[in-house]
Amino acid sequence: MQETATNAFVAGVLVGKPIFRAPGIVVHGGLDGEDREVAVIVLQAVTTDGQKLNFENIVRYAETSGIEIIKEEPHVILAAPEPKGIFRDLPWSSWRLEQRLRHFRDVAEIIKRFHAIEVPVGTLSPKYIAVDDELKPFFLGPRIAPRSGAYVPPETASERRIDLRSDLYALGRLLYFVVAGEDPPREARDIPMLEELGSYPAGIVRIIRKATCRNPDDRYQFIEDFLADLDRYREHTGVGMVHPDIDDRNTGILSMVPDAPEEAQPDSAKAADPSEKPREQVAPVVVWSPLKIKRAFHGFGLALAFAGIAFLVSDYLDAHRALRALTPHESGDLSSFISQASVTQSQPPVLFAHVDDSWELLSEERRLEEAETMFRAAKARWGTRDGFIHRGNALVAQYWGEEVIVFGSLHGDTE
Repeated sequence: MQETATNAFVAGVLVGKPIFRAPGIVVHGGLDGEDREVAVIVLQAVTTDGQKLNFENIVRYAETSGIEIIKEEPHVILAAPEPKGIFRDLPWSSWRLEQRLRHFRDVAEIIKRFHAIEVPVGTLSPKYIAVDDELKPFFLGPRIAPRSGAYVPPETASERRIDLRSDLYALGRLLYFVVAGEDPPREARDIPMLEELGSYPAGIVRIIRKATCRNPDDRYQFIEDFLADLDRYREHTGVGMVHPDIDDRNTGILSMVPDAPEEAQPDSAKAADPSEKPREQVAPVVVWSPLKIKRAFHGFGLALAFAGIAFLVSDYLDAHRALRALTPHESGDLSSFISQASVTQSQPPVLFAHVDDSWELLSEERRLEEAETMFRAAKARWGTRDGFIHRGNALVAQYWGEEVIVFGSLHGDTE
């Protein structure tokens, strides 16, 4: 616990600044007489019996919540572990999807324990879930969070009703936050469309959709079913719920986010298989004579093929010597189809991105939509002027001025 000028002694414990506040409750970090770091949960002036009950529930359900009660007084509870922060403030932007899902699963397992004794948890706002010094989430008790806001089930907001299926709605909304990194928007539809999540794995989108239906009968009925679907979200056709007006986008083998880009193999490792038939060259949607420039992506060992349109090739040959490789997180933020990407350090910068084989499964319309989104995101983030997207040795899309051009599959050789 960091000591500050606001430290004071309460119940024989040195109390630090507040970690978070809930209705009628303030949670601090603290240091007891045995130098143990503890949670100091202080009951404030309450206005409802419900707030007082929530305070009492911290002790009643401590074992289920996963905390240890060290000392209990009429207005103060000391417990372990000490909160080091809240779930909302975890470094989501620096984590790959699988790491985010592991932390979400930790929350879901606590809810599962409550459901095993048929006790609903209530609202699951990330602002009211504590994390320890290893960033592992834990609860301080059920129904601490207020019954309003983006994570509250519709039946709770309108009828003040809370049950196990309400928890599954709140859990689905929390999954939205974990995946998208932002609060879910208010949803008025009976079955949410979730169009804004189209670039995320289709299986996860379908799981969120089923969990957050307005009618509790349409949701998951048991948390075990929710978690079973989450375990196999890559098999998108077998999980969650479809929407009649929305086509799944990030599907099939695309229904996943890669953990890391694959290492480019050296040319010597790519021995030709004499039994393999040469691939037929497919004409592009927009036909230009391709100008081939070897190894413009030197850091990645890629051979780029640029369309023969009017630009100064020497500019890009000079620029590629100053490429900055993007981290997996940075490239993943642009698109889940990218395996590797760089931006030039020249001004204005240029984006070079390499998509994986899953690009071939997209329709022409989806390729254009994905490319436009990708280039728009890169322009907003780094101020990129132009951009080139490649698959293997072939140019598949480019951004030139204000125009995005998407080619068909080009499988030319690199000689």
